[in-house]
Amino acid sequence: MRFTTISSIETDHRSDAKLYVMFHGYGNDETEMIRMLGAIDPDADYMSVRGPIRREGQGGNAWYDSGSDDNAAIRDRCSAVGDDIVDMLDATAMHDRPVVSIGFSQGGYLAYRLLAEHPDVFDAAVLLSPSFHDGADDDGDGDEEIEESLVVEQITDQPSRVFLGYGALDTRVPAEQQEAIGRSLARFADVDAHVYPDMGHDVCEQEFADVRHFLAL
Repeated sequence: MRFTTISSIETDHRSDAKLYVMFHGYGNDETEMIRMLGAIDPDADYMSVRGPIRREGQGGNAWYDSGSDDNAAIRDRCSAVGDDIVDMLDATAMHDRPVVSIGFSQGGYLAYRLLAEHPDVFDAAVLLSPSFHDGADDDGDGDEEIEESLVVEQITDQPSRVFLGYGALDTRVPAEQQEAIGRSLARFADVDAHVYPDMGHDVCEQEFADVRHFLAL
């Protein structure tokens, strides 16, 4: 799988300085997350990744087909992308630093999968209005059937830390998806959840301030 990335890494940064790995939303590209990080931690090191699916004739990129209702296929694709991202991080010799994944919308779901499947790589995750596809499938299975591949059975005394933010006016991510990701995260993570009354499927200054507090910046 081929990825286009923009990286900004200061060689003089301390070995304990955070490295952000970032994933944009549907129809956007890697510059979206760079702008967001500029409002959160502007001098930080980062790697911002472009989704491998090009929206021909529409512009922008995606991580998976947003029109698909095949949750299993979406999960499998995100798992495959995540495995390649982890291999790429390992190859850069950056894996000894604290790594935080940040994703918006589709990218938020990808960041969730990365944290759940690779808890040894990511120290924390910031999920901004994430979609969610670990819920009910066409066969009627619900949250009880969430994949055993998740880190649920690898819980340690120090669960992963996750920031989860949604807008109360978000109509892009259904309420049932928002509730389901909260339930799933509660099984293996320490979740700092926020809802912003006047925000839709977007981000806002208060959310950025809350993320900074979450990251102890």
